[in-house]
Amino acid sequence: MIVIDVGKSTSIRCGPDGETFFECSKQLALQIVQRMIFSKPQNEIGLVLMGTDETNHQLNTDSGNNCEHICEAVYMKSPNWQALRILENKVMRSGSESNWFNALLVAENFLRTSTSAKKISRFDIFLISPLYERAEVNDAELRKFVDNLESMMYRVHIISNQIVHPASLTRTTIFDTSGTFDDTPKSDARYHNESILKDIVSDTNHTLTDLASALKCLNHYDAKTVRPAAWNSTLTIGTKLSISVSAYVTIREQKPLGPFKVDSADGSATSVHTRTEHFHNDKRVELEMEDLIDGYMYGATVVPYESAVEINYKAGEARLTCLGFTPGVNILEEYLCGKGAHLVIAKQGCVGSEEKLSALIKAMITLKVVMIAVKVYRRDTKPRMNVLLPMHKKQYPCLTMLELIFQDELNMIGFAPLMTARQKPSTEQYEAIDQLIDSMNLMESFDTDRGQSSEAFVLKDTFNPTYQHLYRTVAHRAMHPNATLPSMDSELRELLTVPKKLQERSIPVMQRIKNLFPLEEQTLRSRSEWLQRVAKINLPHDASISSGAGGQVPTADDRRIVMAVGTVTPAEDFDLLLRRGEKFVTVANQMQRVILELCTAMPTPLCKIIMALMMYRGEAQKLGPFRYNEWMVEFKKVLLDRHKADLWQQLIVQEKLGLIDATESEMSTVSVADALEFYNVPLKGKLAGVEQPEDDVDLENLLAELHGGTDDG
Repeated sequence: MIVIDVGKSTSIRCGPDGETFFECSKQLALQIVQRMIFSKPQNEIGLVLMGTDETNHQLNTDSGNNCEHICEAVYMKSPNWQALRILENKVMRSGSESNWFNALLVAENFLRTSTSAKKISRFDIFLISPLYERAEVNDAELRKFVDNLESMMYRVHIISNQIVHPASLTRTTIFDTSGTFDDTPKSDARYHNESILKDIVSDTNHTLTDLASALKCLNHYDAKTVRPAAWNSTLTIGTKLSISVSAYVTIREQKPLGPFKVDSADGSATSVHTRTEHFHNDKRVELEMEDLIDGYMYGATVVPYESAVEINYKAGEARLTCLGFTPGVNILEEYLCGKGAHLVIAKQGCVGSEEKLSALIKAMITLKVVMIAVKVYRRDTKPRMNVLLPMHKKQYPCLTMLELIFQDELNMIGFAPLMTARQKPSTEQYEAIDQLIDSMNLMESFDTDRGQSSEAFVLKDTFNPTYQHLYRTVAHRAMHPNATLPSMDSELRELLTVPKKLQERSIPVMQRIKNLFPLEEQTLRSRSEWLQRVAKINLPHDASISSGAGGQVPTADDRRIVMAVGTVTPAEDFDLLLRRGEKFVTVANQMQRVILELCTAMPTPLCKIIMALMMYRGEAQKLGPFRYNEWMVEFKKVLLDRHKADLWQQLIVQEKLGLIDATESEMSTVSVADALEFYNVPLKGKLAGVEQPEDDVDLENLLAELHGGTDDG
């Protein structure tokens, strides 16, 4: 139950930007309801207004209690956008005053009668008032009210502008810790009200909260809270040891708003329809459903999936089976996968399992080993490998369960070294980087009011700005359906901005780094330069090549329909696909297949292959030479295995299209000496253990043997 003071005393200015108390209290009530809509939609909420010109409440009607200028505005219901619109548009400041203690009596009675037929776990009353009016109450009435609060397990939260807190409030401590009244000069009415409130909040369940602090804490939204569900299973070790365990999700990826019902803000019968569109290279295309198949994204590669090839694997019952133990140092970070972590404890009520699990964890910690286990989540679901790490959480023994990859899922990617022999930093450069790291220390990025340094972006108090902006945008659209969506608030922008103190501290260090690390512009051959070089190749003996009209270089206006690199104009196709936005990995794989196919053609189109290799090599120098160098090694092996050493000389050696060395690309790990050595061809009969045929072969004897073998057959 929210009790808002709308009396004339709420016209005082107390906001950070000069807002009145009424404006701040109204905004706070809106934030409370919005947070409940997003994170606690199962709660119920009601509204009482004090200081209204009229009187309308059940307590005054039934008992004749003289609680004037108080109205029951909204009955107990689940929080929704309609209640928010009523709160924002219908609640206005009046010129009357009301007794805040009477408002608490009305709220307590309203809350009790509205939930008499419901099973409620907790009751909260929020009183937002400057507490200006003197509360006339005797000791008997006060004692009766406090007893009612204790018997019904009510929690009262007094929110005003006269309260201070010994420590800064956070989203985890708001309405759980109580402040105290400030020491500013007080009137007699204020002394009297504070003495009564101290008697009410003497119980630890009731709190005093500063209005400005509450506004700051409640300005962020939390995800919907769900009751943790345990995955109950049996941990089996060998054939004789079984432990009943329960696994709880302890870490998982934060998700934004889930699906929710879309409704019309103006109450009309407007329906919402979803529409699916398909795009190829940023252009909308029309597809038929029979032309679509399912697939998965493995990195940047699309892997088609057919349900017909699905294996009907029967994994059996849900279980957690130990495969063995291994030293913890054997589990590297790159072996971990999954979407989170689970905490494994003994199943509640199983004393024997608690003792077994405690002894197991103690032994694992002593031996410094971890457990490798197979997890079947549900009957006949795919089994997954998991590692269970022993630990103590709040002095209780437990296991942390993380998913492991299978061996065929491990893909080691090679990266160029960050430092080469010709780029080794000097001692001064090392010192400058050390100073930069020290100057950008987040632990000393803010100065408190007491002159002490504090940490920036504290984990427990920092929110995801993307999700927070999403919540606020949805709330704004629900409240103002026809208004323009708001821009990101300044407080959210601070999460994306370097703290001012850190900026000022790092400016001289950055200037020193700028002087010690001069930048030099490196000119790389553009795609057009490679095309011009390709066009200069004389192709009189290869009439099958048609690279545009009269051998002209393709331009950006080329509108040919090219879906993949072809064997007719591979170099031009490669360039055109890259300009259209295709991924380099995809086009490179197509180019490799085309070059291998052209090498088997009779006659071999040498110039066409050279053009393709030049184009491929030029792009690889800029976008990453690893794939080209790796393929070039295989390409050389294929040519030599097929006895095409002369083709290797003509295509690669003479045109210098071999490995890309470190002087040609900063990302290459191949030295100049290794690149030159790569052009050499091994002696005959020494390549990969393949014996080469001798040169002096008697063809007549060979034909005779063949004819003889045929006759015998």
